[in-house]
Amino acid sequence: MTTRATILLVLSFAAVFGAAAPKSASREVIPSEIPGLTLPITQEHTYKMSGRVRALLIWIGRDDVGSGVIRWRGTGENHAYELLIGSDPAKAPAKLNKWGFLAEEIRAGECQVFGVMSKDSEKRLSDVKADAAGGRPFNTIRSSITQRQAHARLAVLQAPNTLTYREADAVFRLALRDGSTQTRTIDRPDGVRPGFLSSAAEVIRTSTDQALRGAPIPAHTVTYIYGDRLYELRLIEATPMAKFERDGRTFEKVIRGRFETGRQGVLGYRFELVFGTTGAMAGVPILISYQPNWWLHVELMVQS
Repeated sequence: MTTRATILLVLSFAAVFGAAAPKSASREVIPSEIPGLTLPITQEHTYKMSGRVRALLIWIGRDDVGSGVIRWRGTGENHAYELLIGSDPAKAPAKLNKWGFLAEEIRAGECQVFGVMSKDSEKRLSDVKADAAGGRPFNTIRSSITQRQAHARLAVLQAPNTLTYREADAVFRLALRDGSTQTRTIDRPDGVRPGFLSSAAEVIRTSTDQALRGAPIPAHTVTYIYGDRLYELRLIEATPMAKFERDGRTFEKVIRGRFETGRQGVLGYRFELVFGTTGAMAGVPILISYQPNWWLHVELMVQS
């Protein structure tokens, strides 16, 4: 799984680390711990990753090449989301070791964000093998989004290449104590959401409500802040389905949605979600599917 793949689930991390003219901001606004950890976990689901890689003209697929977890914390105005997704180099083609984590905590419309993502440098499968040795760069983000402004610290840190998503805490500690990068500040326009995960949850919730009323689900766009830039989460198409079957399991009353995320007015990265509308799976992604580049296709299927 590449960094772009992680972004598409939090799946939209890839393009956010470009330079911008920063304004000054106090260092105190930047999170010094993972947001949301003090809130109770209200829901948690694990996922199994399968993947296909393209070798010349042939797609080669493998099951169980990594995993993921999504957590929901808190309720009401004070809530949080966590997403961790990673490939397992012991199972993945070419020993691919890519992973990413994103956490968002929302309190009364304001948000704190923390993210760590393996830096994407592979343009082809052979580049994965070439990058297998040595250190590993990680893109990191720490930001605080108020009603009127967003303050972000974007950095690149080096960590041992052998660390997988199972040792994520070691990279988190390095990222949280990093103070070498200038804080950037941008204004938050009216109506702009404070984060990607909360924006995705809003689109899923709105689509679910419309489907349960029997109303058509229109395409629409939500604008959100990530780092020091504005992005769009676009629902391109949503189709209610009476049932969805995969791996011998059946899920009733779901929606298959096609999404895109990217900078305002710019084509972005597309992905698909199948999510539940009723019962314990209401609002929960059941299947996450995306192709971050020409040689890799990834799916994550809910397990528990």
